[in-house]
Amino acid sequence: MQRGQTKAYQLQLIDRVLWVQVFGVSSVLSTEEYIRDFRTLVLPLVAEPWAIALDMRQWQASPAQALELMKQNSVWAFTHNLHHVELLLPADEMLTWQYLKATEVEKPVYLTRHIAENEESARLSLQAAGYLKGTD
Repeated sequence: MQRGQTKAYQLQLIDRVLWVQVFGVSSVLSTEEYIRDFRTLVLPLVAEPWAIALDMRQWQASPAQALELMKQNSVWAFTHNLHHVELLLPADEMLTWQYLKATEVEKPVYLTRHIAENEESARLSLQAAGYLKGTD
């Protein structure tokens, strides 16, 4: 990544949840970087079930090569104990379709996928499922 460029994503690990926000177009290079960062962050969690909250609301159409890398990362995540997915999808139905194509892999039977209306809805769902601690 060149100096002055901002990442096309933001990752934050809270309890047993990886919070992901993606912005703009996912190039092949930014997708490769995202996957490295993603796996590094969740590696301490993979011995037990974990969750992801994926905010795609600011994502834009991306090249097919980037989508293929996302598919490969989905397979990796499922084989490494990803059990729960909270999705915040873009308003554009074409972008939602592209995301669904990018994650069109065999999913484990135990996987919970939920489309959340907003961050609060996602947070409450993750708390109820035991992946996120409640606030005091």
